[in-house]
Formats: sequence, C-alpha cells, structure tokens
Amino acid sequence: MSRAGLLYRLQTVDLEIDERSRRLKEVEASLGESEELRRARRALQEEEARLSQWRRTLRDLELEMEGLNDKIASVEEQLYGGRVRNPKELANLQQEVEYLRRKRGELEEQVLEAMIEVEEGEARAARRREELAEVEADWRRVQASLAAERDELKERLSQLRERRAELEGRIGADDLALYEDLRRRKGGRAVALLKGGLCQGCGVMLPLSRARRARQEDELVPCVNCERILCAEPPPIPEG
Repeated sequence: MSRAGLLYRLQTVDLEIDERSRRLKEVEASLGESEELRRARRALQEEEARLSQWRRTLRDLELEMEGLNDKIASVEEQLYGGRVRNPKELANLQQEVEYLRRKRGELEEQVLEAMIEVEEGEARAARRREELAEVEADWRRVQASLAAERDELKERLSQLRERRAELEGRIGADDLALYEDLRRRKGGRAVALLKGGLCQGCGVMLPLSRARRARQEDELVPCVNCERILCAEPPPIPEG
C-alpha cells in the first residue's frame, strides 16, 4: 500500500473515532435524570406539600369545632338547665350562645372550604403521580437505549483504537507528523482523494504533472491549493 494510501486509511479510522467520540459525549451527557423528570417530580412534591398544609388546616379547624361545640353545649346547659334564674345572667348567657353559634357558622364555612381544598388537592396529586409515572417510564426506556448505545460506542472505539495503533506502526514518523499537523490545521482531513484531476478536498483542478506524480510515485504529493496530501487510489477499508 502506498504511503498516501496508509495515511488515507488512518484518516478514515480517525474520522470515525472523532464522530463516535462526539456521540459518546452526547450520550453520556444525556444519561441521568432529565429536566422533564425533575419538573414532574417537583410538581408532585409541590402539590403534595399544598395538600399536607390543607389537611393540617382541616384537622385544626375540626378540633376547634369540637371545642366550640362543647362550649355551646355547656352554655346551653346553663341557659336551659333551670339552675340560673337571674334575668341578667340569663340574658348574658343568651348573648353568649348566640355569639358562639355565629362563630360556629363561620367555622363551618372554613371547614367546608378546607374539605373542598383537600378533595381537590387529592385529585390534583393523583394526576401528578400519574404524570410522573408516565414520565419515569419514558425516561427509563430512553436511559436503557442510551446505556446500550454507550456500551456499543465504547466497544467500537476500542476496536478503532486498536486498528489505529496497527496502522501507526506501518507509517513512518515523518509521514505521521505531517499527517497530524495537517489534520490539526485542516479540520481533521489531512488527506484528499484525487479524482479526475480534481482535489476532492478543495475542488481545485491540479496540474497534470502533479496529478501524475500523485498517481504514479510513492511520495506524499500535496494539493497546490489546500496542501492536503493527495491519494489517487484509496485502499479498500476493511469491514468491521
């Protein structure tokens, strides 16, 4: 195989390494909790926090209602029990029981409001749990697919690096240094195919003499325009 052919094959391996390494970074960055999953979890936590607050409020109101009912019963017992006969005391008791009953009416409205909030909060929390379950199921499927792709990429990269090491062993140090320098300066493509007298790297038509040299001589012939190494007949790329 020609010197340019070896470098072209090395470039093919390097380009695949670059692409698969880029994809591996994307995959690894996507592994872990997604923003959608975090949002769904936060939404449920916030809804459950509101529901807990309303449940506490309802319990407090119900306890207050029990105490108020006991108080009303006690005052009514004094009012209607027959033990109190003083008109002024009876009038005071009557006023007190009326006040307590008004207060109970207000409290009943608050209890009803809290009961409604608890009922609606339970329904909202149930919906949030369903939404979270759906998001989690989708997330787990995606994560499983990404994990499988990550493993495949790592295995393929290991194979490619072994192939690269084998190719490096067949390339001279000077050729390899030139290739690496061009690859760095030319966006990862140090070698360009020569087809019909055209450099496939930049599209420039080459002088016949230079094209002939690239086809016939075992030397590294650069393009007159882009300076990439010209490869007239690319070697077949082994499968796998």
